[in-house]
Amino acid sequence: MAEIGEEITIKRKKQYGLCSKLWCLRCMNCCKADDVSILTSRNRKELSVKLMAKYQNAIQLNPEEIQVLDVLILLYTLDEKSWAYQYLYQCKLISNDESPRNDLEFYIPQLMNYLVFHEEMLNENISQFILTSCIHNFYFAQLVYWTLYSISAIIFNNQVTEFQKVKLYLQNLIKRMVLNHETNYEIKEQDEKIKELISTYGTPQFDQHSLKCLILPEHIQLSKYIPLDQEEGYDFMSCINFWNDIISISDKLKFADPKIISLRADLSLINTRLPANVYIPFVKDQLRHYTILNIVFQETKIFSTKERAPFYICLEVYNVEKEESKFEDKRERKNSEFNVELSMLSDFKSQSNLAMSQVSNQSLGVSECYEIELSKKEDQKKTNNVVLDFEKIGQEIFGEDSNQISERIRQQSPYSHFRSWRLVHLIVKTGDNLKQEQFALQLINQFQMIFQKERLPLKLTTYDIQSLGPSSGIMEMVKDAATIDSLKKKLNSIDKDITLSLFFKKYYGSNLHKAQRNFCCSLAAYSLICYFLQIKDRHNGNILLHKSGKILHIDFGFFISISPGKGLEFEKNVPFKLLSEYIDVLGGTKSEMFNLFRKLFFKGFVACQKHQDQILLLVKMMYSGHGYTLPCFSKGESAIHELESRFNPACSNDGEISVFTQNLINQSLDNWRAKWYDKFQYYFQGIFY
Repeated sequence: MAEIGEEITIKRKKQYGLCSKLWCLRCMNCCKADDVSILTSRNRKELSVKLMAKYQNAIQLNPEEIQVLDVLILLYTLDEKSWAYQYLYQCKLISNDESPRNDLEFYIPQLMNYLVFHEEMLNENISQFILTSCIHNFYFAQLVYWTLYSISAIIFNNQVTEFQKVKLYLQNLIKRMVLNHETNYEIKEQDEKIKELISTYGTPQFDQHSLKCLILPEHIQLSKYIPLDQEEGYDFMSCINFWNDIISISDKLKFADPKIISLRADLSLINTRLPANVYIPFVKDQLRHYTILNIVFQETKIFSTKERAPFYICLEVYNVEKEESKFEDKRERKNSEFNVELSMLSDFKSQSNLAMSQVSNQSLGVSECYEIELSKKEDQKKTNNVVLDFEKIGQEIFGEDSNQISERIRQQSPYSHFRSWRLVHLIVKTGDNLKQEQFALQLINQFQMIFQKERLPLKLTTYDIQSLGPSSGIMEMVKDAATIDSLKKKLNSIDKDITLSLFFKKYYGSNLHKAQRNFCCSLAAYSLICYFLQIKDRHNGNILLHKSGKILHIDFGFFISISPGKGLEFEKNVPFKLLSEYIDVLGGTKSEMFNLFRKLFFKGFVACQKHQDQILLLVKMMYSGHGYTLPCFSKGESAIHELESRFNPACSNDGEISVFTQNLINQSLDNWRAKWYDKFQYYFQGIFY
């Protein structure tokens, strides 16, 4: 049988009856042909015929009317794929919106999965489509690059296995993209003071008093980013080289001592090459249309572990097109510049001595809050002769407000008067399989779109994540939120009698009902996806409370078929985590809010069952390629069948589904396994419960 990473030819597959994947990792042997399920439980031919009938007049349809997922199904299931190729060209390529997503860009992981693991790299039709699409859109091309690079190698048991066919395909793609996306830059003359200000900003050499010089958007001379180890570069590789430099910092950081000094020195060095034509590859808030001006190296923070050194960075960005808008109000611009000059000529000493507070250990927390903005009323409680100021306690728990951070940094930036100036918060990670994390977030996005389609108030917090290599990537940092672990540690240090429910009452005050409703809608949403996807490792370090009252989950290293514990599996047979303290926040089991939770859980379950193919198809597509190379598929085919069965319990009507969902809630409520897992994490990791 084949060893890890051996690329199996079609002839050998037929000879030995092996799977259609390039490799398989279970027991270091290839799995049998029947391990790869058809994409749905329905007859494959029947499904294809149904979709073909749906799109037989597709030539007359607009791109928005073509469901990209349907086209991918045809690509995966049809034996004669000419129709699928035709429909691919009619799909919407990219989206500048967040939802609902119906564009090929959202499904790039599934498209590249098909290209690589179904051995279609030599297929001229699909290769030509990908090449044409990459030439047509720069952002699409770069996401294709990062996705292919991420699956060009696997790391298993600390062994790295590279796939030369994928690397060769990637090299050829880069050559074409370099030729098609090269730009001739116009060199502008710059005032020497302005030039020095721009080049030193973001380094220890920057003089705060030099802010007296006003930098205008037209002073920014954008060109390609030149990587630290090279003297020249190409436009298409500009952003790729920038993130490669960032990732290389994380790779060597685990060996550095002291780490924070090394990190800031390296980020300062990168800042000498900014601003440049580099961006953050996230669709959310149209972020990729913003150019990176500077990395605020003073704000960075390291989250060290035994084997890794992920770190937090915040970046100043701006939108070139918005600054150059023809519809700009010139009077507003002049007033803005006048006010900026006045503020810059004020007391620089006091401004430069502003505390550069570090990112709170508790604030893993979301770019912008789309929930109800809560104005908190100061409420004090006298306990053990100590007056508790819950407004102040909340500030210590959630850390510096994201708007306050932006305002503080903006005041000290030479780009502060740019109309489109923004601050973006990211976490850089290496040594982790971010392909799986990215896949989990894609599924969570799908669930949220289902809730929106059915007009349900269920709320999942989605954050952007992009795998940039086989074991590296970046993710949006959730702001204005704190882990339940850090919240409880803080409350416990003040008064052991302060419960989560009491904190809600005192912190939110007159806004308690709004906070409870946010908590309820998010709790029901995450309970559903934790059940369907079997998301595990749900200790209080992976569950956050947002300032709006909603909860959110992070870290999806264990889901579908894998769980932590090495045999103990405390969370086994727990539908989802639902502790009594959550119910206390809602007002108890007899409360109106807990009844709302039950109703939302039932309605959400019915909605997910109705649109289950939107989840199952993505999972089956990924499994048909990645197979056991993603830990979430470690149980193989049985994991897919179990996932499908969770969407389809033995219920014949809504009444029976209602009984089934209420039983799931009752089974989860203070389940001893969930409580013992929290205790296990406390004793071995120090995570409060």
